[in-house]
Amino acid sequence: MRYLGRVFDRLLRHCSLAALVGAAALAGPTPALADSLIVDPQINSERGYSPVEELSYEWIVEGMVGMRADLRIRVALHNTSARAQDAVLSLALPRGAELHGLRVARGGAWSNGKMTDLVDEPGRRDPGAIFARWLPPAELGDLPGAEVVAFSLDPGSTTQIEVRALVPPAMRGDRWELVAPERGESPLGLVRDRRVMVAREGEAARFWVDGGANDGAPFVLTKASERVTVGWPVTQPQARAGARLSAHMEAQRGRGGEAGDFRLYLRLAASEPVRPDHVIAVIDRSRSTAPEMHREIVAALSALFDALPAETTFDAISFARRPRALMTATRPPSVRDEAARRQLAIELDAGTREQGTDLAGALALAGERLRTSGARRPVILVFSDGMLPASIPPQAVEAALAGVLGGRKASWPEVIFVVDEPMLARRGLRPDHPVAAMAAALGARISLETVAQRGQEARELLAAPRVLSDLAIDLPRGATLTTAAPSGLIAGNVVALEGRFEGSRPPRVRVRGRQGARKIAVAPTVAELSPPPSAWVASVGAASVEALASDGYAAPPWLTRYHQRLARLSIMWAGRGGQLDRGHLDERIFRRYLLTRVFPRARACYNAALTRDQTLSGRVSFEIEVGKGEVMHAMIASQSMSRSDPIFEACILEAAWALEVPAGQLDEATYRLGYPVAFNAPAGGKPPVDGDPLGAGTVELLLSAPAPEPRAEPSRRAPARER
Repeated sequence: MRYLGRVFDRLLRHCSLAALVGAAALAGPTPALADSLIVDPQINSERGYSPVEELSYEWIVEGMVGMRADLRIRVALHNTSARAQDAVLSLALPRGAELHGLRVARGGAWSNGKMTDLVDEPGRRDPGAIFARWLPPAELGDLPGAEVVAFSLDPGSTTQIEVRALVPPAMRGDRWELVAPERGESPLGLVRDRRVMVAREGEAARFWVDGGANDGAPFVLTKASERVTVGWPVTQPQARAGARLSAHMEAQRGRGGEAGDFRLYLRLAASEPVRPDHVIAVIDRSRSTAPEMHREIVAALSALFDALPAETTFDAISFARRPRALMTATRPPSVRDEAARRQLAIELDAGTREQGTDLAGALALAGERLRTSGARRPVILVFSDGMLPASIPPQAVEAALAGVLGGRKASWPEVIFVVDEPMLARRGLRPDHPVAAMAAALGARISLETVAQRGQEARELLAAPRVLSDLAIDLPRGATLTTAAPSGLIAGNVVALEGRFEGSRPPRVRVRGRQGARKIAVAPTVAELSPPPSAWVASVGAASVEALASDGYAAPPWLTRYHQRLARLSIMWAGRGGQLDRGHLDERIFRRYLLTRVFPRARACYNAALTRDQTLSGRVSFEIEVGKGEVMHAMIASQSMSRSDPIFEACILEAAWALEVPAGQLDEATYRLGYPVAFNAPAGGKPPVDGDPLGAGTVELLLSAPAPEPRAEPSRRAPARER
């Protein structure tokens, strides 16, 4: 046992994520146990049995305190044995959470806890004493936790414990969101269900769990073994009129008063909604999109059209490898025209998803149709999963629009990107993601909610904020950021940046950025917070809370360092498991699909070309860009064939477009493949009928040249190798 304790100590202090994942893979599929309940093993030696059991586990969000959510995790512990029992409960908290309160109850009467300090040596406390302390994350970015210690719970008694934490939530459009960590499959003594509630002023409020609304129910029952996202409406006061960027700063001085920590919150303020007289829906029909996305788009457009004035007109275009107009009327129909709406639905149902993502062509076609619409306040809604080829830069799309619309960019129609991709909605969209860079270059807006989530609230798409680019944070001397600042802000999400400062006063910060052609600068005021207490204490027995607070937090003598390390390691593993639930493509996977889908087609093209010219030979280099397993863009980068053969060139380009990697559907990264193909003419002229002019070694696979410089958004190239 002591040896295992030393092993876990080394793991906790020295292991990297890769080492931990590798160790877990070698050991087999072991589920992460984020939460744990430990009772005194010296008097409870029977395995598979816990005398203290959890009767309920609740996640309650009580609104906001400043820019942080007031989260209450409430559990009920029942002592099933005939003797008093100690228990230690370890709970995983969301990222960035800090403990700020403790309440306990027995028989329905709640008692508030008091702040206290830690005691280094283990010891005993009066029966019914309940302590809670914050467990810092093992490494930056890991989950924090809370350790709850209950001393001498009465036999047959049920004790309710409420741990309160302040957590910086994310913001997705008009909702705050928190992620509830998973507890593991079946931790001993813990319940398997989690009740999720959002309350405001003591009453149940409207909220969502993984995108599903509570529909008036006071709580939503979820599996405790699964990670879920809890969302609720934003109700905090809006920024002052005309403000485009909201900034809020909180600072905590250290106990010595000569240094401290700060957290800077940044958010794009809600934009004024556009009021269009003409709407063009530009709909991505590439294979990387969800199969049912077009039907959800039709439902969202119907809700939007119902909310617009009857004189508003609309048009629709789909695009994949090439753009296609979906409406055949000579004049744009009204948004109230039911026949035109049905035609749009029929056209989308009849069309199939295809390879390719030609956004430049789609926007150019939208511009051409706009010129004949007579619209004065048009809006282009681009529905996409956000997977755009990086090889077609924003400048190329901007040039395509300028070639059709001309004039100044300020006179162009409003462009709104509706990014429908659950992976991006859950993890957030980085400012250097291709769709974010595209929106920044076009001065466009972005909505980062799935179309299905928007539902009847589709009109709020017209109020989506523009992308903020060129984000810069000016800090005085002695102040540094401990988390990297993004290069911009997206879609109204809140960004929380943490930092350290030296000196007795919090730093003055200035935030700068750009929205289209407009420069923005704000200097947030600083709210000074009191340092969080080391621990909290409450009592459900006869012991005085004041006396317990003066004694301080102490772990039970039977609680070993091994138990504590294991609990913290389990919380760390559970938090990092969320980084591993995505797909990943590598050279081996690409090589297999190139050999099975592209190579045979290239060989058939060359066989057909040899019937026209038996001496044709040379080399063709493709560039193929892949996103979510789909070819977004393919082109012939260079060629050195012995003579020009347009039929052959068109044929092998189609072979490149035939690449498809189903294994990449869960990978949001983009990959660029360099694919040189060498064609060697058969020696001696005409090959035998049963011969194969493309033998071994006549096709070289070079999966990308040297990898690019690392960027925040994963855009990887497979390692260079020749065969």
